[in-house]
Amino acid sequence: MCTEEIKMKETVEMPEGYEADYKDGELTVSKDGDKVSRDMEHALIEVEIEDNEITFSSHLDNKTVKSIVGTFRAHVNNIVDGLEEEHVYKMKGVYAHFPMDIKVEGNQLVIENFMGERNPRKIAIEEGVDVNVDGEDLEITGSDKEAVGLTAGRIEQACKKGNRDPRTFQDGIYITEKGGER
Repeated sequence: MCTEEIKMKETVEMPEGYEADYKDGELTVSKDGDKVSRDMEHALIEVEIEDNEITFSSHLDNKTVKSIVGTFRAHVNNIVDGLEEEHVYKMKGVYAHFPMDIKVEGNQLVIENFMGERNPRKIAIEEGVDVNVDGEDLEITGSDKEAVGLTAGRIEQACKKGNRDPRTFQDGIYITEKGGER
């Protein structure tokens, strides 16, 4: 630790029942056996955990450092929210030309007969994320907001139609709701 004076310090208090651990640049927050980890390493920011409080401090006090600390604070709040109540993304499969079949196989989502294609499109599901398929409706849930959003984004991007007019070919799977309750 430097002998310089700490010019900026911000503390996030963990709610009752939550435990936080910071090791090798990775913050892990756990509650009732569930845990979410997040990389929170930056050269300008020091992270310390004491008495169930996470403290972000720096020897600098400028807008770059403030924005990084604000981002770290938002990540901690998202982790706590996700452990309290899972993050939920709702999606809808739309087709007009070819009926597509959507199903989960292991840790992949498989879209068959998309735009009449013979080969199914396969999308990896992030660890800790559950995908429930009910016909054309999908519900993606998980404690880690980043993993849930990444999985939903991959599903949406996997349904790109190439060089076709989007006004005519509206087939795809689209995000219809973010962060809704189950």
